[in-house]
Parts: sequence; C-alpha cells; structure tokens
Amino acid sequence: MSPNLSKVDIIQAILTNQSLTDQEKTLLIDEFINEIKREYPDLKYHATKSDLTDLQLELTKEIEITRKEIKDLDLKLSKEIKELDVKLTKEIKELDVKLTKEIATSKSDTIKWVAGMLFVQVIAITGIFFAAIRLFASVVSH
Repeated sequence: MSPNLSKVDIIQAILTNQSLTDQEKTLLIDEFINEIKREYPDLKYHATKSDLTDLQLELTKEIEITRKEIKDLDLKLSKEIKELDVKLTKEIKELDVKLTKEIATSKSDTIKWVAGMLFVQVIAITGIFFAAIRLFASVVSH
C-alpha cells in the first residue's frame, strides 16, 4: 500500500478489498490512525461523550458526598451551639445569683455602716448638747 493514501482511500481499501490479509488490514488501520493523528495532533485531549458522562457521574458523586459532609457538619455545629447556649445560660444564671447575693451583702453592710455612723453622730450631738447645757448652766450660775 502507498504511504500517502487519503483517509477515504484507506477506509475503502479496508471495506472493499476482500483479498486483504489480516496483516495488510492491520497496516491499513495503522495508516488510518496515523493519518488521523497527523491531521488532529491534539485529539488525545478531546473528551468523548462517555468521558463526559463518567466525569458527570463522578462529579455528581463528589457533590453528594460534599452535601452530606455539609449536612453532617451543620448538624454537629447546631448541636454544639445548643450545648454552648445551655452552658452559657447556666453560667449566666449562676453569676446572676452570685451577684444578687453580693449586692444584698453590700447593701446590708452599707446599711449597717450608715446606721453605725448615725448612732455615733447622735451620741456626738447628744454629748455636745449636754456639754453646751453644762457650759450654759455654769455661765448662768456665775
């Protein structure tokens, strides 16, 4: 066979020539493939419909896996948020009780201090009053 056969010539030779041996048919098929490779050098980078279908199935699978992971993560985070909310609510209540007790203690201490100061003030005023009366009585008696 001639090395410069066109693709059409090669296909016609394979299909119409019944006298070709398997070896000759193999050579013609190789020639046809080489001709296609020369004409389309980047053919190996083209995807077939089957390749695209396989890719679509794989991507769909990956998307579903990712969706499940997102859903699982969402459930986990929701659970952790609820647990944290319960914990913080409990801590806030405990702190509120503690602060309420401290405020009550501070009020009580302040009232005691003010009452003590008033008592001391009353005693001081009474002492001054009696000292003034004695002084006045000694001034009047002289």
